[in-house]
Amino acid sequence: MAVKKKSKSIKQNIIDFWQGKISLGLSFWVWFLLIGSILTIPSFVLTDAYVDSLGNLGLIAFISFFVIQYGYLIVAYVGTWRSASNYKPKKDQWSWGTIAKVYIILNLIRAVFEFFR
Repeated sequence: MAVKKKSKSIKQNIIDFWQGKISLGLSFWVWFLLIGSILTIPSFVLTDAYVDSLGNLGLIAFISFFVIQYGYLIVAYVGTWRSASNYKPKKDQWSWGTIAKVYIILNLIRAVFEFFR
């Protein structure tokens, strides 16, 4: 008789990610790079002229999106950093955790410069 494995809730998956319990590959490539890139595309596409042309409802939606976007990015940075900290390389293997942390730091510096530009 096969034993069914209970699937985790979305909330538990997010908690596990925040705590760095997700594998470095999944947290870096999927949560940080893929989803983070998709969520930041509007930041590069929307122009000041477009934002100035928004009405009240559009402006509320725009602000709400960016609050959600930056909230997600904070979770993505922290969760991926913690996954990188928990990563244990095998003998004679590159420390991918350190490489991921360097990338995160460089990405964060770029994001701060872009924000204040």
